[in-house]
Amino acid sequence: MFFFTIPKNVRIFANSIKDKIIRSMRKIFYLLMMALPLMASAQTTAPMGIFVSQNQGTVDWPAVREQNDLEFVYIMTTTGATITDQRCLTNLVQAQKVGLPLGCVHRYDRHYSAQGQMDNFKSAVKGCQMDLAPIVYVVPDNPYDLNIKRLDMLLQMMEKEYGVKPLIMTSQEAYLKYFSLERYGAYHVVIVSNGLKFPATRYTFWQYTDKEKVAGIVEYVPGWKLHLTYKLADVRIKN
Repeated sequence: MFFFTIPKNVRIFANSIKDKIIRSMRKIFYLLMMALPLMASAQTTAPMGIFVSQNQGTVDWPAVREQNDLEFVYIMTTTGATITDQRCLTNLVQAQKVGLPLGCVHRYDRHYSAQGQMDNFKSAVKGCQMDLAPIVYVVPDNPYDLNIKRLDMLLQMMEKEYGVKPLIMTSQEAYLKYFSLERYGAYHVVIVSNGLKFPATRYTFWQYTDKEKVAGIVEYVPGWKLHLTYKLADVRIKN
């Protein structure tokens, strides 16, 4: 029986061609994803909201309410199991006082247990009447180990505590890597893509800039828009 052996240099060339094809397919997929928002009515519309943290310093909340056409605010509260935003309590109390619908943001840290992070968040928002579903902000510090099991546990704890699924806030790259799976399909998503025309993924809220100017706030503040297929009521906590 005759056996034909492919020369080594031919195999190397074939593998090189295969790798180029795979890279090209990935580029085509990415370009299609970039186009999807335009083809699938991904225009954004009011209401517009802001995301406030200690980075904005002292906020004149009455001015924010009276001098801007804002419909909601999300406030940074906690990170991991040990960190609380320095202006969290003041911002929560004052935003609630002026009547802005508000929600709270927890930044996930893969190094801490889900229970520790949940306890930290609950402690920070205790006594605050949240109008909007809480957000878990996922910023992968290690692209190879998000500790997804721990994150899933935290998401489930928040849903049980507040009676509504928390939103997942992340970049579109992290969304495609971790959260485009079917099991996350029921979660509302906040995509952080400052400066891009539209996110290349599905989203409910879009952080379109981190340099919005708002009366009542001296520093720049992240600005958010709501996808036109959703209403603010879709992410309200049902009391």
